[in-house]
Amino acid sequence: MSKKLNREIREFLENGILSVSLEREIRNMIELALKETANHAAILKVFGSKKAAVDEIFQEVMGVFWEKRNEILERKIENLVGYVKISVKNRIVDHLKSGWWKKKVSLDSKLNSDEDEKSFTETIPIESDSEDPLEEFVAKMMFKHMKDVFKGKEKDLCDLFYKKTFSDEDADIFSSGKSTQARYKSHERLAKKLRDFVEKNDLTRGEFAALVKIYMSEICEKIRPDMVRDERRSPDSGGADR
Repeated sequence: MSKKLNREIREFLENGILSVSLEREIRNMIELALKETANHAAILKVFGSKKAAVDEIFQEVMGVFWEKRNEILERKIENLVGYVKISVKNRIVDHLKSGWWKKKVSLDSKLNSDEDEKSFTETIPIESDSEDPLEEFVAKMMFKHMKDVFKGKEKDLCDLFYKKTFSDEDADIFSSGKSTQARYKSHERLAKKLRDFVEKNDLTRGEFAALVKIYMSEICEKIRPDMVRDERRSPDSGGADR
């Protein structure tokens, strides 16, 4: 099937002939990619219906292939079927990440007092108003990027998130004995970096909330036991477990 499909794709690129079997196979390919990439609710939100999604992705992918036919043929790509599959998935992700239907979130980066910190932390959406599957999808996509951007600042970021979510006592686990002023300064720098991260990646409030939730689960909760042990072994605690 792959060899036959490969030949039909090449024939389309060379002669503009779109066979019935090629159209059927590519549409099936799109349906499968949609199923693997996003759930039904996300598809409905972005495209309106599965049929509309398949129609739109099909037209876009085949249109781009036709426009770039000379370039594709010159590159002598052997696995044209694989190339189509990648193109299909990329188009779906582009649509899911498109910003035309989104509402951006704005983060205040000023933290010079208790009131300013309270104002900022209230803009960090730890909990989303709704459990949107599309927001979860985007958050999972962005998680690795967030880890890379805030590498080396995990404790400070967890301190900020925990201070927003839980009690000061729980947040103190990540403060590493910093003074109140030092924590404010740290939070201020993180606030600006978070705001830039959100705006640069065009994240909605719900997407950011889902991303924070993942970060706290995958990063903060995993380093928290070590922080607790370190605190218990510190000189101030008498050097022994309580």
